Amino acid sequence: MSHGDQAQPLSITAGELAALLGGTLEGPPDLRLTGVAPIESGGPGEVTFIRAASFAKHWAESRCSAALVTESLEIPGHDPAVRALIRVPDADAAFAAVLAKIDPGNHLPPRGVHPSAVVDPDASVHPDAAIGPGCTIGPDSSVGPGSALIAGVHIGKGVTVGASCVLHPGVVIADRCTIGDRCLIHPNAVVGADGFGYIPPTDDRPAIKIPQIGSVIIGDDCEIGAGSAIDRAKFGQTRIGDRVKIDNLVHIGHNCDIGDDCILCGRATLGGSVTMGSRVMLGGAVTVADQVTIGDNARIAGGAIVMDAIPPGETVAGIPAMPARTALANYAAFGRLAEFMRKAEKSLTKLTRAHDEQKPVSADTTEPS
Repeated sequence: MSHGDQAQPLSITAGELAALLGGTLEGPPDLRLTGVAPIESGGPGEVTFIRAASFAKHWAESRCSAALVTESLEIPGHDPAVRALIRVPDADAAFAAVLAKIDPGNHLPPRGVHPSAVVDPDASVHPDAAIGPGCTIGPDSSVGPGSALIAGVHIGKGVTVGASCVLHPGVVIADRCTIGDRCLIHPNAVVGADGFGYIPPTDDRPAIKIPQIGSVIIGDDCEIGAGSAIDRAKFGQTRIGDRVKIDNLVHIGHNCDIGDDCILCGRATLGGSVTMGSRVMLGGAVTVADQVTIGDNARIAGGAIVMDAIPPGETVAGIPAMPARTALANYAAFGRLAEFMRKAEKSLTKLTRAHDEQKPVSADTTEPS
């Protein structure tokens, strides 16, 4: 079990790093690399990455010693006698591999149950699990091997936490919910709060709460960001597929069904009973109305409000969401609207003036005698 501290030092030559990543080296193979840094602020001995032309233009002025470069990019200002470029198919993926090499991991409690934790006698905690200070685990719940509840985590009744999960401080997993294997849940996330279900009030009675008796099922290899909330189903399940990545402050309403490999960016909000296919990407602050279906591989631009079904593979943007090309054309037209209105008003004024200045035509056309 990892106990995070400071980042592990990087000590590798450019040639060794190129071999490790399967990349092509353009520069001195014996150049020693000791750290990672952004291209604008890095210094000698540090390696950065260049994924696009917008990064490449900074290389000439950068003080970094090496860069991981997506193969197809041209890099102006490179001197292979002094600095190194390592060309790889995907600079982002290669840089992620470097970061993984020096990642200190999370600081986790030791295996076993901390004296201040409260574990119900009917709960099951694997001997290889770590239950940190102030955690509570309810009856009929289980925590799998290699999992860690760092501190102040609440596990309700009838909960299953799989193997090799990490639950950060303040996480709440409410009754009857299931967390798959190798999940990472960040501070103060809540899985299994009641879905928002009420019969609206009338003149002679208040709103009536609808009991939310379902559960939440989280798949394997998921990540749930800080402060996010996934509501339990009214009945049945709210389901999150495998390898779903959920950013901070995301809200997923009751009875949603999220397919595998979806990515939901910060402040995305899903109404009840939304269905998402696999590999859907939601930008920041996207809102999806109740009962909407979004097809596989769809992309929703940040800030969009989705009111209707999105077909598979579609990219949408805007309020309400529409095909991205249409939305961009509308935005461009809106930017010219004020100028268009000024010109239209001027033209209308000229036409009105010309009309008013016309002399009336007499019905009597007889020439005077």
